[in-house]
Amino acid sequence: MKKTLIALAALAATSAFAQVTITGTFDPSIAASNTTYNTAAGDQSLSQNFVRNNSQGTSQITFKGVEDLGGGMSAMFLYEGDFTSAAGASAANSIGGGGGEIYTALSGGFGTVKLGAPNTPSLTVQAARQPFGTKIGSGFGGVLGTSHVREDNSLNYTSPVFAGGLTAAVNYTFGTNVAAPGTNVNAKTDIGLIYAAGPLFAGVSFYKQDGTNQQTNMALSYDFGMAKVMFGVHNETATVAGVDNQSSGTNLGVAVPFGKITLLANVAQLDDKSAANLDKTISGIGARYDLSKRTSVYGRYVAEKNDNVVAANGIKAVNTTLVGVQHNF
Repeated sequence: MKKTLIALAALAATSAFAQVTITGTFDPSIAASNTTYNTAAGDQSLSQNFVRNNSQGTSQITFKGVEDLGGGMSAMFLYEGDFTSAAGASAANSIGGGGGEIYTALSGGFGTVKLGAPNTPSLTVQAARQPFGTKIGSGFGGVLGTSHVREDNSLNYTSPVFAGGLTAAVNYTFGTNVAAPGTNVNAKTDIGLIYAAGPLFAGVSFYKQDGTNQQTNMALSYDFGMAKVMFGVHNETATVAGVDNQSSGTNLGVAVPFGKITLLANVAQLDDKSAANLDKTISGIGARYDLSKRTSVYGRYVAEKNDNVVAANGIKAVNTTLVGVQHNF
């Protein structure tokens, strides 16, 4: 009788958790960087070697659950707990320290509705502009313009796939007054259109927060088999102290596979149209060797340059060389 009860309890537990999957990534790398600063005494350089985190992937543990509701509908959740793969011995490094995608969703023939902090349409387009995604060498958050990854307090809708590969997505972040009593944080709207079919990818996104930031992103890529070529452009207006600062940027990237080895390259430039004229450029080259379907080693060299830097200790250039290993489970 006891054995039967134990067996039934084990079966119940298995059934309860059968639709939950646990995956994750570890991505440490060894990096050597040389940074040039603007100082009163002229340009000063600092070189250092260190263990870097998230150079190719994002170190995280992810929990995902799906329940079939019948009639073509399903309920799901996603929790990404980001962590630093280079820390833990001498620093607090709790999983879920911030930055991961988190949402609960309903999905069906109408599309998918998510509540929480889901990825935005702008992230999809910005990451597709070049082969490095959001990582070093991409220019993400710099040459590619202000990064828009995900927002707390958001409602997200993604349509079903139309016309053989077209989807639409809208992310709305509710306005709040959390900064201080009487202080309003304006709502944010992020709209995207994505076409992905066969070797062709094309995407455009429109982000807006009144009085803060407006941005349009476009990405186009085509996989010729021998090489995948990627191109992107963006235009942005960032409002600081009531002044609208405009900028635009372009980039060209390529990924060339040779069996288990893939060569990667990206060049990008930002044209700052403000009075400060803080133009930026970046170039990155790299290689990835797949040891298996889940593990790869990689190397990368990235050169970044910032023009017309006048701020004390402002960064004028950064050159980084790194090698790393990414393991997924």
